Amino acid sequence: MHVLLSFAKQDKAKKYKDSLKGVGGPGVEVGEAWSAEAPPAGGWAALVGRADGLVLSGGVDVEPARYGEPLDPAAGVEINFERDAMEWQLLAAARERRIPVLGICRGHQVVNAFLGGTLWQDLGALGAGVRAAHRHDPDRRRELAHPVEAVPGEHPLQQLFSEPSPFPVNSFHHQAVKAPGRGMVVAATGPGGVIEATGLADPDWWVWSVQWHPEELVEAGDHPFNRTLFEHFLEAAAARSRQREGVEVTLR
Repeated sequence: MHVLLSFAKQDKAKKYKDSLKGVGGPGVEVGEAWSAEAPPAGGWAALVGRADGLVLSGGVDVEPARYGEPLDPAAGVEINFERDAMEWQLLAAARERRIPVLGICRGHQVVNAFLGGTLWQDLGALGAGVRAAHRHDPDRRRELAHPVEAVPGEHPLQQLFSEPSPFPVNSFHHQAVKAPGRGMVVAATGPGGVIEATGLADPDWWVWSVQWHPEELVEAGDHPFNRTLFEHFLEAAAARSRQREGVEVTLR
């Protein structure tokens, strides 16, 4: 099973890789889409063609033009244009091929913006207290910052939240999803009503995303939801791998 990981800085990739392999075992291979490098032959979409799952990791902000807004000069937006272009291509290819996608932090925002949603350019627009609740020290990546609350519903991600909620998560972001993308169901919220998790209501394309960093919270003693999140993603990727081999599968 081959999982493709998108990121911008080499030193940030290891934790994601370790978490994916630690949860999925030795059968999980992790490839890389690194925005600091030139696209491979055939473009970024060529990498998706060899993948069974796609993980969009954390990082800097999404260009506001990507979700139809002008840049707010007071919002402190930091943009990586090359990464935006890369991940839009990766997502377009994943949608075409129905490759499962897991978005984490920035990836959560990218998925929703790609599907037509919008972002808060800075959580200060919701009040200083809301921004402070979510914007913790990024160097203390395992520090639990605030709880997440389930949003009841029938989507599998909503159902997954129904048992352990509320529970605490880490948090170091100044932007957030304002309006979910088309077909994206809100599964959990945090302080100030900030959208913490979404899932696509499309039985043919598995797309889940979370605003916090579960890859930092899969050790013994951490809340089991974080490991379960990766397990469901890898299950969806394994199902996609079997579909490539012509095996009939049903995703839960």
